[in-house]
Amino acid sequence: MYCCPKCRTILQKKDRSYVCENGHVYDLAKEGYVNLLLANMKRSKDPGDPKDSLQSRKAFLSKGYYQPLSDQLNVWIAKNLPKGGSFLDAGCGTGYYLQRAMETRPDGCYDAVDIGKEAVRICAKLNPNANCAVASVFHLPVADGAYDMAMSVFCPYSKEEFARIIKPGGVLLAVMPGKKHLFELKEVVYDNPYENEEAGYKLDDEFVLEESCKVTDFIHLSGNDDIRALWNMTPYVHKTSPKDTEKLFAREQLDTTIDFLVMKYRRKG
Repeated sequence: MYCCPKCRTILQKKDRSYVCENGHVYDLAKEGYVNLLLANMKRSKDPGDPKDSLQSRKAFLSKGYYQPLSDQLNVWIAKNLPKGGSFLDAGCGTGYYLQRAMETRPDGCYDAVDIGKEAVRICAKLNPNANCAVASVFHLPVADGAYDMAMSVFCPYSKEEFARIIKPGGVLLAVMPGKKHLFELKEVVYDNPYENEEAGYKLDDEFVLEESCKVTDFIHLSGNDDIRALWNMTPYVHKTSPKDTEKLFAREQLDTTIDFLVMKYRRKG
């Protein structure tokens, strides 16, 4: 349930717009999403991941390379989302995990937010039955206690916002890279590759960690296009020299570990 980012009153959907009781109006884009990100909430003119990175992510994920992660998330969604329950994908990206969640539990009510307009555009086209909005995860334009469940996959997060918007007894699913995630890829690029730091979300006393597990697999990339797509969707692309990047781009095949830390938190109360 979205709220007006200006006055925090509930938004009602009317035709092709969201309207609050104070007369603030937010029109739907042709793809069906709404922009609820105010100018003073932006740190740059066009926040979020760049278009080429998002297109790479969309192409790569569509081939099922990260399906083991999605499968684990869907096990917990099937068990913990009540029938007709409310679900928020906080930092939805291109909407791959949301799409598979909706296939698993089509009876849910699904919302999605991301700070990147292009990401939300892609997500909305992929998930026409979800409510999609451009918004910051640090200033979520949603009502207090609006959700039975929220999901955060490789995203920044606000413990205060999750505590505010998830109902008492509700669930937060969180995903971070595991120690060995893409380690063989990093061995190609870097002289001294490092393991990722592995830690859960810091949620103070508002949530209890009920379950956690590792999702690990070994994937084979049989073409240069998939190798480039994977690289382009990682944070390494922004901090690696062209010389080191070319080591990877010269490859036609790559075998690498995927390793995820998946956590299920329960909101106290």
